[in-house]
Amino acid sequence: MSFSIERYKEESKKVDVTGIEWNQVAVHPLSKGDLFCLHYMMDIENHVPLYLSHLLVTRACMDPILTAFLACWNYEELWHGENIGRLLNLYGIEFDTQERIANVRANLGFQNSVSLISTMAGSWLLKDFSAVYLTIGAINELSTLTGYGALIRKSGHPVLKDLLSRIIKDERRHYAFYFNSAKEWLSGNERAQKVDRWMLDRVWVPVGQGVKKQEEVDALAIYLFDDEQGEEELLELDATIAKLPGLSGIKLMSKALYAARERIRRNPKWAWRLIENEGWAVNPPPKSPVGELTTRRATLDEAEPVEAGTP
Repeated sequence: MSFSIERYKEESKKVDVTGIEWNQVAVHPLSKGDLFCLHYMMDIENHVPLYLSHLLVTRACMDPILTAFLACWNYEELWHGENIGRLLNLYGIEFDTQERIANVRANLGFQNSVSLISTMAGSWLLKDFSAVYLTIGAINELSTLTGYGALIRKSGHPVLKDLLSRIIKDERRHYAFYFNSAKEWLSGNERAQKVDRWMLDRVWVPVGQGVKKQEEVDALAIYLFDDEQGEEELLELDATIAKLPGLSGIKLMSKALYAARERIRRNPKWAWRLIENEGWAVNPPPKSPVGELTTRRATLDEAEPVEAGTP
């Protein structure tokens, strides 16, 4: 598995959706679980610019190869979210994409600022922070493309399969960059390996957690992976990440699945109720109007018209 940053920069583009039979989206059914996962995945893809903002105040911003990758990565992920949203709209689920993104971000509240500051401080205190970030990036990209594959298998929806198969190709390139970069950073660097292992064991969470609540994360994991094939896929994912220097025997994704199962054992309604109740709507926080956080005081329709040339 190799990666060329120069080739990636030349070839980077938004996901090609030419030939996708969008007019057939509503012809084939999607289950409540499928729809829950698609909303979750869309929200996380659309959240990438905030992840990027966290990274650009860390040591990572000093690496020109990493920042070149991040610029392209951010653009490609944008179109993943856009096209998943398009599919949901065509299926008959109505929402305004920009409003939903704003609500997801507004619901983070003070948490986003705390996360930004702690990430910045931690990165400048830890010389090997980039090793941790790159490893987490590899885990997140591999779990994302594994999740898309599981949703293809679960849904049996031909148009969704076509779209996600194209997105998976992007995610594989992203994963290749993160994995190879993490391997390069960790190889022969015992201190980085210790820091990486220590941080993963203590601060790593499944992709999306923080933006999504624990119960939402569990609902996604249980729906996609709570069968023999799904569990095997997560064990294989863990085994792949364990090939990185210093991470032998590490188990993260399978551990997250087992923890979700335990929470459901204690409360059988946990997670499944979100799927059954179609709990994918995102409302703005009651005490944090979206406009105050986005600087948008009115929609374009509500705003007073301004004539060309008016200062």
